[in-house]
Amino acid sequence: MRNEKLYAVIRAAFFAALDYVFAMFQIHVPSPVGHPFVDLGFSFVALGTLFLGFKYGFISGAIGLGLFDLLNGYANHAYLTVMEVLLLTAAVAVSYRLLKRNDGLSRSSLITIGIVSGLVKMFSGYLRYLAESLIDAGLPFGKAAVTALAAFPADFATGFVMFFAVPVFFVVMSRVTSRMNLSVQRH
Repeated sequence: MRNEKLYAVIRAAFFAALDYVFAMFQIHVPSPVGHPFVDLGFSFVALGTLFLGFKYGFISGAIGLGLFDLLNGYANHAYLTVMEVLLLTAAVAVSYRLLKRNDGLSRSSLITIGIVSGLVKMFSGYLRYLAESLIDAGLPFGKAAVTALAAFPADFATGFVMFFAVPVFFVVMSRVTSRMNLSVQRH
C-alpha cells in the first residue's frame, strides 16, 4: 500500500514536470487582456488525468502549470490557471468514467475525450479572460465579456490542438508505458 502511494506521487510529479515543460513552448497571440498563448501544457493535464485519475491529475496539473505561472511572470493569475485545471480535470475524469469499457478506452472514446477536453479548455479560457477583464481592468460585465473574446483565439487554438493531441499522446504514452512494464493504474 505504501509503495503504491509513493508510486502515485512519483507519477504525479512526472506529469507536473510534463505540464510545466510543454507549457514553455508557446505561440503568443496579441490581446488587449491577459497574455494568451497556445501551448500543449493543458493537453498534458488532460493526459495526467487519464493516467492518474482526478485527484492526482488535478494535483499534478495545478502544480505543473501553477509553477509555470509563478516562475514565468504570470503569478498574479496563477489562481485562474488552477481554476482552469480544476474544470479540465473534472471534465476529463467524468468523460473517462462514462466512456471506459472493461477493456479500456475505445478509439472513439479517446477522440471524444480529446474533443471534450478541447471544448472545456475553450470555455475555461474564456472564463479566465472574463475574470481578468472584470478584476484587473475593472470593466463592467458587458465590456468585460466582449474584451474576453479578444483573447479567445488563443484558447480556441489550444482547444483545437487538444482535439488531436490528447488522443494521439495517450496512445503513444500507453504503448511506451506498456513496453516499459510500467503500471498505468488509475488512483
